[in-house]
Amino acid sequence: MNRVYCPECKKDVEFELERNLIKEYKGVQVNVEEYIPRCGECNTELFIPDIENENLKRLYQRYRELTGLITPEEIQKIREKYNLSQRELGQILGWGKMTINRYERGALPSKSHSDILKLILQAEEFFKEKVEEAHNAGRITTKTYQKLIQKISASVGEKKKRIIIEELTHPEDIYNGFKRFDFEKLENLISYIAEKVGNLYLSSLNKILWYIDFLHFKYRLRSVTGLRYIKYTYGPVIENFAYNEIIAYPSDKYTVEQYEMPDGAIQTVIKSTGNYDLSVFDEKELAIIDKVINLLKDKTCREISEMSHKEKGWCETPKKELISYEFAKDIEL
Repeated sequence: MNRVYCPECKKDVEFELERNLIKEYKGVQVNVEEYIPRCGECNTELFIPDIENENLKRLYQRYRELTGLITPEEIQKIREKYNLSQRELGQILGWGKMTINRYERGALPSKSHSDILKLILQAEEFFKEKVEEAHNAGRITTKTYQKLIQKISASVGEKKKRIIIEELTHPEDIYNGFKRFDFEKLENLISYIAEKVGNLYLSSLNKILWYIDFLHFKYRLRSVTGLRYIKYTYGPVIENFAYNEIIAYPSDKYTVEQYEMPDGAIQTVIKSTGNYDLSVFDEKELAIIDKVINLLKDKTCREISEMSHKEKGWCETPKKELISYEFAKDIEL
């Protein structure tokens, strides 16, 4: 057994470990065992740093589990995600220089600090607010601010992208043109259409995409994007009205502008950045894409809507139901 110094015996002595149950900590029933070293000769309680650290580690871990406080590993995950030092994260939050260091070494954060850190871990938009506050208060440089805003935007974009893909991906069948949803093709297609059309209104985009997918299926028995469409009042639209999530995605291939019309209605226009990649399409896909764009680019939203209302697929499908690609053979465009 290792020997340690006993202040009562004034010499190095052997020690024994006494078990003790900590029933309560900070008003919470924890029931955690601790080990108390005692002098083997005079029974005095001894302080041994390694044993005390292990006792605190078990106690704090149990307390975190019961109260939901953020863990050191979760705080490290925040810093790794945004490539931040402990000091930088503390500066952003306006906390002391060593606060994050102490928390990552195992110290218990206050409930308010824990709640803030958990929100940062879960919500990029909340962290963005904190970064903007820190920049406005001069706690971080413009360079650090710009770096973080880019990382936050990228993280938000990836999360939105995953949600869109999960929502629109289905097994291949007649309702998606026997093709699994292809986010990359859709993103590049929207950008390309927007450039060729000029002012691409959201209401027209749905119909143009529908015509492209259905016309391509008519000749090649496979859709371009793998999208599914439902019948709606003004024509075919992407299922679950997912076009709202699609245009909200922070793409580098197109931007979205909204205008309030005289009647109070909001008109959404999609503008291409010109950053599309046509190599994701084969020659026959591009030929059909260009054919549809050339036929519809000079028509108004109303004209395109009226055209879609004459199509058999829209006429014979119940409202809000999926339009089968079986109707592609009857496309009259």
